[in-house]
Amino acid sequence: MMHRKPIGPLLLLLGTAVLALPAGASISPEARAVLERYLDALGGRAALEAERSLYARSSVSTFGMHGTAESWSARPDRAAQTVRIGPLTLQSGAIGGRAWRVDQNGKLHWLDGKELEQALASVWFENDRWLEPDQGGGDVRSVGQESEGGVRLDVLEVRPPQGKPRRFYYDASTGLLAKATQQEDVHKVTVRLSGYAQVAGRLRARDTRQSVEGMPANDVTTHLDSVAVNVELDSTRFLPPQPQARDFRFLDGGRVARVPMRYSERHVWVKVAVDSGPPEDFLLDTGASVSVLDSAYAANHGYRLEGELEGGGAGAQGKLSFSQVKWMHVTGTGGQGVEVRDQKVVVLALNRYIEPFFWRGAAGILGYDFISRFVMTVDYANQSLTLEDPEGYAYTGKGQAVPITFAGNVPVVRGRVDDYEGDFRLDVGSGSSVDLHTPFARQHDLAAKVGKTLTATAGGFGGTFTVLACRMKSFTLGPFTIRDPLASLSQATTGAFASEDYAGNVGNLILDRFTCTFDYARKQLYLEPNARLAARDAGDRVGASIVKHGERFTVLEAREGTPAATAGLRAGDEVLAIAGRPIGRWSLDELRVTFEKAPAG
Repeated sequence: MMHRKPIGPLLLLLGTAVLALPAGASISPEARAVLERYLDALGGRAALEAERSLYARSSVSTFGMHGTAESWSARPDRAAQTVRIGPLTLQSGAIGGRAWRVDQNGKLHWLDGKELEQALASVWFENDRWLEPDQGGGDVRSVGQESEGGVRLDVLEVRPPQGKPRRFYYDASTGLLAKATQQEDVHKVTVRLSGYAQVAGRLRARDTRQSVEGMPANDVTTHLDSVAVNVELDSTRFLPPQPQARDFRFLDGGRVARVPMRYSERHVWVKVAVDSGPPEDFLLDTGASVSVLDSAYAANHGYRLEGELEGGGAGAQGKLSFSQVKWMHVTGTGGQGVEVRDQKVVVLALNRYIEPFFWRGAAGILGYDFISRFVMTVDYANQSLTLEDPEGYAYTGKGQAVPITFAGNVPVVRGRVDDYEGDFRLDVGSGSSVDLHTPFARQHDLAAKVGKTLTATAGGFGGTFTVLACRMKSFTLGPFTIRDPLASLSQATTGAFASEDYAGNVGNLILDRFTCTFDYARKQLYLEPNARLAARDAGDRVGASIVKHGERFTVLEAREGTPAATAGLRAGDEVLAIAGRPIGRWSLDELRVTFEKAPAG
């Protein structure tokens, strides 16, 4: 099984040195005493309440790069931020219950779903709503004391009206805030504050270090350079910037391009020419929050890399860098095709993770940065990809509309597996049917309810992990119900498959039953069934996974209780031939059909 899950948001929201502090519709007496002491240490409640708006500028260092962060905030619900670091400019903001971000390629995205909840919670913290007399509608309570480095800390948990709580740790000797923690789905984020000094009328922390647990390369340090309070801030400051000129075009001057794709190894492959290079194989992946170049491809073509960070995927995380391409071409017949220009992409050792499972490499991945420019229709049955101009687009097909939201640039739908509902990420970069995340599977005790399971190894960006392969009764997506789908119950404790925010991922063995039209601008997915709609997922009747390293084909695993294990195959065995045919003359698609459909014996 090959699971390449979302590379995930590569940049956590970079905090400024003026840390957001929480709110509460109720507050415990112990928590109130800690807060009053904190307010006194800062300069008194009056000094805090006198601030109605704020501008801050900070120096930022992260990923081996340096830059600046500017932030603006105004009570009760407005905030905006611009971060410029290395080749990247990232912008975000919120006003009146709405929130937005502009990514490294200038694409505006209005947030929704859980992302919107978290963004509004961040604005609530940033505007110190929890320190208001009524706690800003939130809840503040004491969770006791801890000791760190010989310093005694008073710990408060602050829960905003929406979004996740944060914990704040106060130095018991000074009353000042020493650190704050919050859970970002699978990652724990910690911010440490230091260098308190009188700035713009009260005491403020001038230095912060933000860290993500288990990802030390992603530490962000900031130094507060300047602060201005009660500045005049027009409401337009908190709205998105004016849209940039379009960075894509249709090669024939039209508004629609139909280009060939190859649906093999249960993945979608597209030929892409980058800059002056020839067309190369790219994977199409709605589960990738950015577009990607393989590191060997980037090195061979002389691309300059900047920065180094860690990105999360199904198999924990791996090292990434940034680069920039002038243009990417996807072409079809008769002059049709599209060009996307001036794209900042991520570079990683992609083929380290995919080549063993696919028996072939890829030059890169077409992710959100490419897909979001168009209305994209994936016709699995006819192996055709249609890209249309979203401006003025109206769907005219026969499919059913399903609303989507987004999680880190990955589309999300509401779905139901058997009797259990949840939010599922749509992942054209997955060759599975339904992959259920560890917390969701455990919450509903699915391993005990599904009957027979097989322990298997799954692979993805960052490495491999263990799943329980099984067959569910049904999976429902919009008005369609798929019967007896194969599924995996994740056993991962890190990475995307340990997500608590989402129930699981929907892969190509569900999606390839339809012609799928992704309209990111209008947040709609259209599903038009094809002849495979009612097909029953075929299970592997052998039980051996074969991977390719160089010119050697070896057994990754022979799952216990399967014919492969009974016949004596073991992990590490080299495979020379199957059914008398040299292994190098088999394709993965041929082998899969053989393993699923050949007669017993």
